[in-house]
Amino acid sequence: YIASAYDDRLVIDGNATLADEIAGIGFDTVVVPVGGGGLISGIIEGFERAQKTVEIVGAEPLLGNDAARSLKAGRIIANDHEPQTIADGARTLSVGINNFAVMRRGVGGIIEVKEARIAEAVRLYYTRCSLKCEPTGALSLAAVLQEPQRFTGKRIAVIVSGGNVDADTYSRLIKS
Repeated sequence: YIASAYDDRLVIDGNATLADEIAGIGFDTVVVPVGGGGLISGIIEGFERAQKTVEIVGAEPLLGNDAARSLKAGRIIANDHEPQTIADGARTLSVGINNFAVMRRGVGGIIEVKEARIAEAVRLYYTRCSLKCEPTGALSLAAVLQEPQRFTGKRIAVIVSGGNVDADTYSRLIKS
């Protein structure tokens, strides 16, 4: 059995366990990085299973905004080529078929994040939290930095996923 890294029922189910852990905390909004859509699909399904209402917002690189374009169009729209974003985990050509169905029913919007905000979020995690975070994992914080007014007065969770980043890339990002 070869599973897709994101477009697979078992991957979605596994990602749903994160929602199991945070569903009872009382967040108004959960911001989730989006590449192929497996993580956000799991979060949606986990909150559905827990019967908890929360706004789920995706954070996607502007350079690879296929999920945002797909949700607006009501059908999957693939990127023409691999997006050259620093968020390499989001360099997918399109969201997955299984994921798109879940996203359509549960995403409250997608914030298309600029590269500078992604880099800023990586630096903030490092300088303020001593956390090594890959650019894709920093997308959720980057989205909040880009549209802070959207989250004013709300209890928000930003999902941080992954620490796999090339040492030279990471060094360059935290020194900027």
